[in-house]
Amino acid sequence: MIRASRFEIHREMQGDAARLTVTGELDIASVPRVEEAVAKVLAEGARSLIVDLSRLSFVDSSGLRMFITLNDRSSGEGWSLGLIRPPEPAFSVFQITGAEENLPFVEDSSP
Repeated sequence: MIRASRFEIHREMQGDAARLTVTGELDIASVPRVEEAVAKVLAEGARSLIVDLSRLSFVDSSGLRMFITLNDRSSGEGWSLGLIRPPEPAFSVFQITGAEENLPFVEDSSP
């Protein structure tokens, strides 16, 4: 029996740097929660945003689309975006579509 992962967002902010750690499944139902969390940290003055996807078990096309949109927004609005890779199989949507080459994936530098 497969148990669905509970979706959670953990938020950290230090100065103008924010980190959102997303846990569970990122799909059409949970994308609005991530978008809301991003909007909040940007409204609070974040100029650098890391979204940690390392605890995701699944990402669907709506999650992929959100990251493409956030990447476009960041360059147009003057803030930086970094994504920490999710584990397989959640990373497969980025690989299959080729988005992995165009999104700002970074190494996790947290302790």
